[in-house]
Amino acid sequence: MDIWKITNDSIQAAKSAGIITDMDEGAVAVLLQMAQRLDDVEYPIIDGKFDNVTQSLYFKACEQLELATAGRNRLEEKKGASGGKLAQLRSLQGGATPKPAGRKRTG
Repeated sequence: MDIWKITNDSIQAAKSAGIITDMDEGAVAVLLQMAQRLDDVEYPIIDGKFDNVTQSLYFKACEQLELATAGRNRLEEKKGASGGKLAQLRSLQGGATPKPAGRKRTG
């Protein structure tokens, strides 16, 4: 299986959909390096050492870039949300919170 090619195809599709932007290029480069390592014919034994980290990091990176199901689910939740925590708290109070009274100076 060519993990690098599949990963690159997913990245290109996510770029076309606007999920991955230029700001994600560093993370994308690292993800492609991990995919290349997973494609190594000697994987999981690399340079005489057992690699038990790359695969889990690969999946976490895919999730962070919203290429994996869990990441896409978070993306859908964000689209359906009506603001952040502050907006949710304000809606419970019926709008914007009043500005707290400041300290009065005595002079």
